[in-house]
Amino acid sequence: MNLRQVDLNLLTTFEELMTQRSVSHVAERLGVTQPAISHSLNKLRLLFGDQLLVRGPGGMQPTARAIALYPQVREALASIHSLLSTTILFDPAHSERTFRISMTDAVIVEALPFIIRRIRQSAPNINLTITASVAQDDTQRLNDDKVDLAIGVFPHVEANLISRELYRDTIVCIADKNNKLLKNGRLDLSSYLSSPHITVGPDHDTGLQLDVLMNSLGIGRRIVAAVPHFLSVQSLIGGTDLVAHTRRRLLSIFRTTNDLAIFPVPLPMKVPDLEFVQLWHRRYDGDPGHRWLRDMVLEAIRTALPDPARRAHNATRKHRKKKVR
Repeated sequence: MNLRQVDLNLLTTFEELMTQRSVSHVAERLGVTQPAISHSLNKLRLLFGDQLLVRGPGGMQPTARAIALYPQVREALASIHSLLSTTILFDPAHSERTFRISMTDAVIVEALPFIIRRIRQSAPNINLTITASVAQDDTQRLNDDKVDLAIGVFPHVEANLISRELYRDTIVCIADKNNKLLKNGRLDLSSYLSSPHITVGPDHDTGLQLDVLMNSLGIGRRIVAAVPHFLSVQSLIGGTDLVAHTRRRLLSIFRTTNDLAIFPVPLPMKVPDLEFVQLWHRRYDGDPGHRWLRDMVLEAIRTALPDPARRAHNATRKHRKKKVR
């Protein structure tokens, strides 16, 4: 095959058709007419010797050949994008680029304000589109180029994605401070397991699922309600016999904890910290604008949300210096 005779724009059309499954939607996204997309599809069929996409009840349906080609085409386009983007200069002070970031509701509350402020200071013409995230969906959205960056907890990162740690948080247990089962401001394991629990549904929020840990220990708890995210948890505990888990950073943000007892999760093993990362596709790794976005997010968050362990270490060092003086 002579590559000089192949229109590489056809690969972009193929990728869009596989994602949108609609000639009209692809035409709108690419800014061309529907007949032009249909013409490109016919060229693709001749090029690959297959129908690729055929009309079905739910839109265009890919053939087995199209499904096999899709990841290869997507990676080829990603390589071309990465090659070309490294030669493009990016000036954040004047760029009008729009970045698409996915994050959970809780991250929107605790981290997004600092990102927005940093952008307004150094890149006032940059625009952001923020979407609510679910860890399982974010991976696919990054692969499909529907978001540029995802921020959250991602225990398993695919080989075609890259992650960088932003900050960590600790899971703590909360109960009403007048809970009759509390002893010295906390619950023992027996009281903890016998209490009714509020939990965050595993399909809604990123993070550690404590029930997986409990199952590995051969213990369980009674869950009376599952909510979609951590933001609503602490407001449900006051004045009840309920127990729940939340993130320590969120408690410090809302500062409405006077009626709550806050204590470590009383499991017979250490509960791992949550590691919040930014996640992106390799196609954008060499993109100067995307690199600026990642560095800016990292700097904004680490400046505003210093690691608690590092902050405690620094405080200890300062205290020791005062004693020496």
